[in-house]
Amino acid sequence: MPRTPKSLPATWLALALTLGMASAQGPSVTTMSYDGYAREYYLHVPDGLNGEAPLVIVLHGRGGTGAGMAALTGFDEVADAYGFVVAYPSGISQQWNYVEGIEGYDLTVGDLDFLTALVEEIASTHPVDLKRVYVAGFSNGGFMAQRVACAATGVFAAYASVGAAGFGGQPRICEDPGPASLLFIHGTHDEVVPFQGMVQQTPMGPVTVLASVEQTMAFWSDKLSCGTVIDSVAMPRGGASPETQVSVLRYMNCPAGHELILAVVLGGGHNWPGRAGLLPANVAGNVNLDLDASEFIWQFFARHALP
Repeated sequence: MPRTPKSLPATWLALALTLGMASAQGPSVTTMSYDGYAREYYLHVPDGLNGEAPLVIVLHGRGGTGAGMAALTGFDEVADAYGFVVAYPSGISQQWNYVEGIEGYDLTVGDLDFLTALVEEIASTHPVDLKRVYVAGFSNGGFMAQRVACAATGVFAAYASVGAAGFGGQPRICEDPGPASLLFIHGTHDEVVPFQGMVQQTPMGPVTVLASVEQTMAFWSDKLSCGTVIDSVAMPRGGASPETQVSVLRYMNCPAGHELILAVVLGGGHNWPGRAGLLPANVAGNVNLDLDASEFIWQFFARHALP
């Protein structure tokens, strides 16, 4: 979730506290020293991997940890099923500095460089296919995934953002991201990162804290030269989520080998689709169970590799 100049809204605080409590127990973590910090991450390597395997980096929301993100997403099970390595790093102060380089913020942690260093660290001890490294994130981690897409397209092959949109200052630090593939998943009834965006009133006038999802997709469509032609397909409804429905929007004119996709969860809240009961109802809202976000993200990632 975004950092604001003053206090966080109550829903953001509730989510941070919940993620913090959910991550209090979990698998053991590995520590690496980087830039004066002891950086922690939880790494899952499926049994029986042969040869170089893809690597997925999964980023938690504000107030969470890597181990907590593993519990929230169930990505370990997807890694076991499809044969890839998955890592869940923890941000300093339980957040990610996606606003690095934007004036007006006092965060100093260099998370962009850390995530690149983390890939190198894991690849030094495990056989990683460096052409197939990906980053996904939820909420604050979803903002960070977009920040990485602006700067590290030579390291990561594709990106996924769940419950996060464009943020104030993004155009100034993301002028020429280069070719990339991005997947967004967002609920229309998200009360933490509103689908319609968020504008904060200041003495200098209104300031955009969050772009709307529509503005976010227009931004990335322009940056990635994907055009404005969109194909929309409604996912079948399985009956387990009568309050919600998923519509998948695909931009049809992206450069060859690249994709820009938005999965809209109509009626959905601030959560990881397919994983119910892991966030408080007042934060999560309606959780769609027709879409397994982790599986959906992996299927998207699997279609992409660096040249």
